[in-house]
Amino acid sequence: MKYKTRTVVTIAFSLALLFCAGRMTAFGADQGVSVSAGAGQEESVTVDSDVNAGKTDAVTVSAEGEGSDASAVVNGDVSSDEGHGLVISADEGSASAVVNGDLKGDEDGIDAKADNGGTVTAEVNGDVESNEDDGIDAAADNGSKIDITVDGDIRAKEESGMDLKVSGGSSINVAVTGTVEGKEAGIVTNACTPDCDGTVSVTAWKIVVRKDGNGKEFVALDQNRNINRKFEKTIKYIIRIRDRDKGIISLPGLTKGKHGYTALEGDKVRVRIEIPEGYELEHVYCDEGKELEAYRGDDGFWYVTVPKGGGVILSADMCRYAADSGEGYRASSPNTGDKEELAAWSAVMLTTLALLIAMMRNKSLNR
Repeated sequence: MKYKTRTVVTIAFSLALLFCAGRMTAFGADQGVSVSAGAGQEESVTVDSDVNAGKTDAVTVSAEGEGSDASAVVNGDVSSDEGHGLVISADEGSASAVVNGDLKGDEDGIDAKADNGGTVTAEVNGDVESNEDDGIDAAADNGSKIDITVDGDIRAKEESGMDLKVSGGSSINVAVTGTVEGKEAGIVTNACTPDCDGTVSVTAWKIVVRKDGNGKEFVALDQNRNINRKFEKTIKYIIRIRDRDKGIISLPGLTKGKHGYTALEGDKVRVRIEIPEGYELEHVYCDEGKELEAYRGDDGFWYVTVPKGGGVILSADMCRYAADSGEGYRASSPNTGDKEELAAWSAVMLTTLALLIAMMRNKSLNR
């Protein structure tokens, strides 16, 4: 029989913390936070503050051996001046990390490795940034699994937004609710190539498009730095709806999943616009800068084709009209309207009505 040991460490602002030049450190000056578990062990650490490491990795989580389980939670921003933001690995065991804040590394933002059936799970509720390497560098082998969720943007100043490698029937799943940007490429992966033995799944709202030496646009490269068209066709792009238009715009052809509505590059997305009474639709935009408009089909629905790199956000501009005159004022949204303009218009109408009443009274008196 195998017995599992369990250790839990919670770090918060108290006299027990060590400080160096104003930086919180968990296990010594500029040493960052580290938690590891061996075979049959369960280890965890919680940090209720920012973590800023100097020459080492900011957060390290390691599970090595059968039945090992290591986890870390940081309720704050994480950064390393010269190392990785988060290093997380599992060999046979399970490793998990949650960062409730931004994550920044001078090297990789996230370095994730899984082997021999190990499972790695990382969640960042903020942006991920790398100065010198990749935003995410992940590799899974021998039936392992890596799941990474970033509720924010990913930016790599020198390399790729993500470098994802699978082998031995493993899988990597990455979901990013914001924008993925890399100087070299949004994504580099061996997925969908002849030597790949595994699966890679990427969901993102937007991936910044780059051009190769021949002027061809791309968002993904293979390990040989050739455009990976096959993988590009598998990327699921999140379709956003402007917050104040969520009661007006709907997507009847799509099913809402964990990260919202998604579609593939080139998909034609059907859009239903419910126009409130008293309003007239002027424009249906499908990009953040309101430069691209959706087009209307013969069936009465509006349509938008998902472009390379995604970045679709739907919004509707409408014009509201007065019931009596037909002359209206612009309203940015039928949900909110333009209250100041409405007040001014009401004042004019009331003044006009008062003048008419006064004129009628004068006429009656003159008679």
